[in-house]
Amino acid sequence: MHRLVYFSNANLDLSFSAIEGMVEMSAERNRLRRISGALLYNGLNFLQILEGPRQALTPLYLQIRTDSRHSGVVKLVHERISMRSYPDWGMKLVCDAPEHAAATREAAPREDGLSAMVDGFFRFGQAAAFAELR
Repeated sequence: MHRLVYFSNANLDLSFSAIEGMVEMSAERNRLRRISGALLYNGLNFLQILEGPRQALTPLYLQIRTDSRHSGVVKLVHERISMRSYPDWGMKLVCDAPEHAAATREAAPREDGLSAMVDGFFRFGQAAAFAELR
């Protein structure tokens, strides 16, 4: 079992309903591939956590890197894990964009390193300097 985490810049033309649709379709496909995970969105960027068999994650990540709905994809983590953080989520949207946070806020399972990464993503994503990376 492996975990892959990446960060990217959301396409500014992407609507929130399009993101929700993307997550819904991904959840169904991921379950068939025995992949679980979460897509975190802060209004500007994505942080996606994918867990599953390495032979399923590698081709999925290669496909994700070329997706036009985001840019600047950077792999942050690719590690072997003993158990999933998101065993029941084919894909779940966790959002901290101010206009959508209340509708999608989920209590994400936490691990020490993963928790810090998620918390840092939402704090950092609100900083004005972050937008300059786009």
